[in-house]
Amino acid sequence: MDGQTKQFIRALESSVRAGSLNDSSEKGGCLFFRVLPKYLIPVCRACMSNGAVFDSAFVSSADQGRGEFNVYYLFQVAAIHRMVAVTSRGSAFDALSETVNAALWDERKIQDLTGLRLAGIPDSRPLLFHPESGFPATHPIGGMPFKRPKNNAYPMIGTGVEGEFEVAVGPVHAGIIEPGHFRFHVLGEKINKMEVRMFYLHRGIEKAAEGKQADGILPLIEQISGDEAIANSVAYCSAVEQALKIQVPKRAEAIRAICMELERIYSHLADLGGMATDVGFTLPASRFAVLREDAMRLNAEVSKSRFLHNQCIVGGVRADLDSVKTAKIAGTLGQMLYALEELERMVFTSSTFLDRAFQAGTVSRGIARDLSLVGPPARACGIHSDLRRVLPYSAYAQTAINESIEKEGGDVLSRFRVKLAEINESARLILLLVSNMPPGTLCDKPSAPKKRTEAAVGVGWAESPRGSCTILVEISQNGAIKRLACRSASFRNWRALEKAVEGNIVPDFPLINKSFNLSYAGTDM
Repeated sequence: MDGQTKQFIRALESSVRAGSLNDSSEKGGCLFFRVLPKYLIPVCRACMSNGAVFDSAFVSSADQGRGEFNVYYLFQVAAIHRMVAVTSRGSAFDALSETVNAALWDERKIQDLTGLRLAGIPDSRPLLFHPESGFPATHPIGGMPFKRPKNNAYPMIGTGVEGEFEVAVGPVHAGIIEPGHFRFHVLGEKINKMEVRMFYLHRGIEKAAEGKQADGILPLIEQISGDEAIANSVAYCSAVEQALKIQVPKRAEAIRAICMELERIYSHLADLGGMATDVGFTLPASRFAVLREDAMRLNAEVSKSRFLHNQCIVGGVRADLDSVKTAKIAGTLGQMLYALEELERMVFTSSTFLDRAFQAGTVSRGIARDLSLVGPPARACGIHSDLRRVLPYSAYAQTAINESIEKEGGDVLSRFRVKLAEINESARLILLLVSNMPPGTLCDKPSAPKKRTEAAVGVGWAESPRGSCTILVEISQNGAIKRLACRSASFRNWRALEKAVEGNIVPDFPLINKSFNLSYAGTDM
């Protein structure tokens, strides 16, 4: 444990009641503090007062049928480049979201999964289960009987401005997209308020993983959101590797990073083309589409999958990148960057695009911090949120990252600029990793497991194209998954979209929505 980490712990101890932090441990890049339920929220607040940023909150069953649960509150601490997990076991807890707005969806999800009622939570409406569609007989975690609410309504309340009326969009849409509901409260064309409602296709991925071997559910992890397969796989594998103390070979780490950057490139190209499409700027939109197709074909040539599926395994990677593949990557990226320069000039000299994107869908830095915004939308507000730099993992721990930041803006144009800059940075990183590929093996298999009296816990994270994703696993003594818990970038950022559209007109919603490009599947897991 380095000096900065010890200093953070001392500062934390001085901020809370004596004896609150008696049980602490370190696993990989994560610090765990186990506290009593009465100290949970005070310690979480003390973490934030010492520079921590709320990341996610998870829950698992401590004893099936006894009504006790383990809760985990995770925080990013950039000063020490570590994740901090504050965890407690009990049957009753207070809500952090009473004072930390970013935790609201996490805690509503905890209530739906367990039947717990967190004291002080400002919004207790069901998140995962829709009253009008029915409820399960028991809660998925802990097996407590589901107590159905007396009123099956899901209230959505406007601002109360005279003359305001509602426009309901979805959950079924005209395009071939997944279901999501957007309730606009408008005065004329101006949007006074918009509320997002998701989880129409809650798939139960976390529950489906329970009881399966840790190294056998990667196909399931890749389907959290199909276009974030690599990022989610790396986060999951990192969590398992942390729990089981597996050391990933350097060559495998480099290959993982290359794949993550290839994923970022094709995802951002799709987003940039989508924004051009939504302002009717068809020429650059079509050229972005061509570049994305080139990127997808490159993925298929180097990995046999256009979406880079089936590359990660626990302990490393499945296949090597030989000299033929790395030469193909370098050649394709060179051509892509040349074409991207021309597209950049075309877009930023066109009033067709600039008039629509400038100051549309603005998110203030204050709101971004309040909601713990992640990914390009956070960096478009001037917030350093790139986990490749904030909490370095895998090969990024030995690689300098140029984080793409817009010092002011927070609008569609700023998000466009950030994603464009990240494509160039991803290409630079790939070429650097390819030219400095370390030798060695591709996978480190775990040794014979040691006997444990309780589940092994691990936390993994990655910077996906949409932003950070965090995964927690509990692994039982026989190597099976006891609990899988995931927080995607989309889960965190949907509430920021609600704020981004306020004051804009309804016809600008598709453009603003595309500039975030959040995943329905990655939310409804």
